[in-house]
Amino acid sequence: SLCGSTKDFGESEKLFKVETQMVVRVSIIIANHRWDSLFKETVKSVLNHTSEVCHRRNTTSEVEKAEIIVINNGLDFDKADRVRRWLKNKPVKLLQIQEGNPSKARNVGARVARGKYLVFLDNDTKLGEGLDRVVKYLDRHPRVGAGQLKLLRIGSKKYDSAGELVTLNGFLVERAREAKDEGQFDSDDAIFSGKGAGMVVRKDVFYKVGGLDEDYVYYWEEPDLFWRVWKSGYEVRFLWMGVVEHAYGTKLKPIPRETDYQQVYLACRNQAMTVFKNGEGLKKWQMLVGVAVGWVGLEFLFLIKGKINHVWAIERATGWGIGNLGKLWRKRRWVKKHLMSDDNWMDKVLVKRGVSWYAGKALAYITGKPF
Repeated sequence: SLCGSTKDFGESEKLFKVETQMVVRVSIIIANHRWDSLFKETVKSVLNHTSEVCHRRNTTSEVEKAEIIVINNGLDFDKADRVRRWLKNKPVKLLQIQEGNPSKARNVGARVARGKYLVFLDNDTKLGEGLDRVVKYLDRHPRVGAGQLKLLRIGSKKYDSAGELVTLNGFLVERAREAKDEGQFDSDDAIFSGKGAGMVVRKDVFYKVGGLDEDYVYYWEEPDLFWRVWKSGYEVRFLWMGVVEHAYGTKLKPIPRETDYQQVYLACRNQAMTVFKNGEGLKKWQMLVGVAVGWVGLEFLFLIKGKINHVWAIERATGWGIGNLGKLWRKRRWVKKHLMSDDNWMDKVLVKRGVSWYAGKALAYITGKPF
């Protein structure tokens, strides 16, 4: 098990069960689409830190532990085989899917997970200290259904994410991007959403809200999931006591200077779908109008800059929404049937932003410069 032995997962677990009963406390799920040093460092960091949550219970013979699940996600045969051989003697459960779909990969990992808590990491991260404190916090706060871990840029004290709030116009507001970590966000504040590069969800809550929507592929899949967590009667919090370092935005994995038009398509489509699925009452319509106005404005700016592929991407996203109205209604009906319909909780995570903020965000999106 991860509580000491480095033998094959299945073999070591069988040997350990002779004396004790193994209890999986945490399942760490890594959706992987690469074979490189970043992925290997991610797995190594998890192996180094998961022993923090392992301990023998005082009153029983049970030993709690963590498990690691890697899902190869759209890797070709040669790279997938290299991953398999590298993980062969490590206590890691390896799965394979053909589609390059991170949302589906995470759902597949969650389906085989045995832990009470699901920790999702990207394959360009390093798990740091504090996972044991996150587990203890969740044990003491049963109404917290999910959370964002403290996500820092690798090799620096700068934030990648301390969670996100949301405006009444349906746009995410990052609380701490690029800010230096000086402890100013070290509080379990309520947040609207977070990043999948380092998030934790109770497994029973993950199933209650339907898991990740696989139609998203990526972009806005986390806000959609966390929105449904809130609607299920649970809270989403910033779990600052658990640290994850992220390569995105560093020299190891620089932010692209220009937004790819396929990313524009998914971002536009998925943002509108998220609001349509989950929004309630007047807030829903205000957000839908805000999202529509925002993307029309971006389309105009792309047109001025001569980025026709990006303009077409927004048109494609609009066409997808119109052509899939039936599917969108079915998604919304499922949410209304299984989760709460009121949105009184949203006041905890709403934030106001002025025109200059929206203008700056649009300029950053067009130019690729940090905002």
